[in-house]
Amino acid sequence: SLLGNDFVDGADLASIVGDAPLVGIYFSAHWCGPCRGYTPKLKEFYDTLVAQGTPLPIVFASSDQDEDSFASNFDEMPWHAFKFGDDRIE
Repeated sequence: SLLGNDFVDGADLASIVGDAPLVGIYFSAHWCGPCRGYTPKLKEFYDTLVAQGTPLPIVFASSDQDEDSFASNFDEMPWHAFKFGDDRIE
């Protein structure tokens, strides 16, 4: 499948998606100021959906330039992520 099964936390796509009708892919980078401003808003929206029982799995697709920046950025996110440097992210 397009998303594959190679995620940071070792989860597989079926367990991430479950029965959700949609999957969000969040492209972001720690060096991107607008992204750093948007991430907390997306997290708040995501948390609201979770509290309402509405599934919207999100997978973080990093454009960070190094693994430390990726880790720092991903640490603020409650969802899954492609591994740093994944070839599917251009």
